[in-house]
Amino acid sequence: MKRNWFWGIICILGAILIFGNLFGFLPFTFSLWKIIGTLICLSVIIDGIKERSFYSPLFGIAIIFYLFREDLGFEEISLWLLLLATWLLAWGLTSIIHPKKRHIEIEDIEYSTNSIINITSSFGEKVQYIQTNDLQYVTIDSKFSGLKLYFDQATIQNQATIEVDGNFTGIELYVPKEWSVQSRVRAFFGGVDEKGQPSSSGYPTLNITGRVHFGGIEIHYI
Repeated sequence: MKRNWFWGIICILGAILIFGNLFGFLPFTFSLWKIIGTLICLSVIIDGIKERSFYSPLFGIAIIFYLFREDLGFEEISLWLLLLATWLLAWGLTSIIHPKKRHIEIEDIEYSTNSIINITSSFGEKVQYIQTNDLQYVTIDSKFSGLKLYFDQATIQNQATIEVDGNFTGIELYVPKEWSVQSRVRAFFGGVDEKGQPSSSGYPTLNITGRVHFGGIEIHYI
């Protein structure tokens, strides 16, 4: 029988937390939600360490810290400021150190002629390659994550639109230099930057709309 070390460790840690709460071995006050939240965060931390990512472990630690803020004497700490500081730390460490992945996981590759694509990314890093012959509309919902999208194997017949809803996120778009990119993104504590020079005469056109709070979008012409 195949051993599942990951969930085995999580279950044992859960048992330790419950026993510690029942018999008063641990110095913290526990509730059912604290135990469940701690176990979820521990699974996220372990998975992030396995994937060699800064985002998941740091966010997991931050949320555990927030769950036990009263026991630690930080009753008035702001959750949103804590998450913002954690995201900035994770993004900064990732930008400087560039941790090597054990493998590159490509998710949701589009091979069909489907013209509408929905992309979601939360608490981690995601790489997605868009491969379609008639790109028309892309929605991006990215929260507390790093997202890279490659459009070099996508084709726009006339115009296409990317609508972004981003919070505490860094989004990188790799687009053909032949495209004309028009950005109308509303940014709050963030912005949109362009890397490289396009060689487009105006068509096809990629329109980028939506909003980004505490984050940024980088457009790379390739």
